[in-house]
Amino acid sequence: MKVLQTVAFATLAALCPGAFAQPQTAPAVVIAGTVTAVDAANNQVTLKTDKGEVVTIVTTPKTLVLHMPPGESDPKKGNKVLLSSLEPGDRVVAFVRQITAGQPMQASSLIVRTRADLAELQQKDQDEWKKRGTTGTVTATDAAAKTATIKAGQKTITVQPSDKTVYHRYSLDSARFSDAKASSFDEIHTGDQMRVLGEKNEDGSVIKAEKIVSGSFRQIAATITSIDASTGELKVKDLATKKPLIIRVSADSTMKKLPDQAARMLARRYGQGAGGGAGAGDGQVDGRAAGGGAGGGRGRGGRGGDVGQMLDSLPAMPLAELKAGDAIMVSTTQGTDPGRVTAIMLLAGVEPLLTASPNAVRDIMSGWNLGGGGDTGAQ
Repeated sequence: MKVLQTVAFATLAALCPGAFAQPQTAPAVVIAGTVTAVDAANNQVTLKTDKGEVVTIVTTPKTLVLHMPPGESDPKKGNKVLLSSLEPGDRVVAFVRQITAGQPMQASSLIVRTRADLAELQQKDQDEWKKRGTTGTVTATDAAAKTATIKAGQKTITVQPSDKTVYHRYSLDSARFSDAKASSFDEIHTGDQMRVLGEKNEDGSVIKAEKIVSGSFRQIAATITSIDASTGELKVKDLATKKPLIIRVSADSTMKKLPDQAARMLARRYGQGAGGGAGAGDGQVDGRAAGGGAGGGRGRGGRGGDVGQMLDSLPAMPLAELKAGDAIMVSTTQGTDPGRVTAIMLLAGVEPLLTASPNAVRDIMSGWNLGGGGDTGAQ
């Protein structure tokens, strides 16, 4: 969400440079961030910038404080407001100059989106991704043609970007869109999870991409060796590599537990499908992770049922329900440290499933890689 809005504000400035002209006495600086405090009496606003820094910005009687309605980029449609109307959580792009080293920066313009604006923009974005978004696993890329092929469930789709396509890539340590960085086609690799916004052709085999978000994630089957509830960290043994691994559970992690009956049913389904491979993701979006909008694909069983829908309907499981010796399936970030990752979605109660089909972790969890820890809109 933050990435897209910063781009939008930058576009606004580029389209209308005269509205934000800077004095020639100091170089202009553009700072984007979230309001943390407002001191109207002293004409100051404090921002936490997108880089994580805390800065204090001073306004003067000449400072233009302009509220831009959601979706608008024409300064003529903005409304002049008082600094005192700003509140913590509002989004601001400040055009500033620093007069003296060590002194607060002085703003010539503050462009504002309120928390309500952000919520409205996010809802629109989520609706758009639900309607026109597709999620899948990258199976091939063509650097010359700049096309990619993704597998969404049992369907193969050709992704056709254009010169106007906007690319972002998830951080190695986060599945939140707000942590994604601007990217390019060249950073997309086979095996990545990809979310695409765009128009499909009539049979759905080709999608003309307007926005692409890609990332590298892991699906892990493991047994828990110990749990540190104070840090939210699980020490596990990766059943594929036989190596120890630390999995961090955060506030964004989704945790579910399969009831015994459901686990046995899935074990029969995937056991019968072993070798053929059940379907993974169907490309639908729940509106929690990209374009601001967040979200991810839903895992599909592919053999007469919707596994993703079943998992969605399960109640959230607290960390306290896990214990040493439990088997779990986890979709995680790739991690900058291979021995420490963050859980996007964790599924417990899977012992029968892992016994029946080693491929079950891939088939069930891969469709959830972009869905368990997406943005909630509180950006």
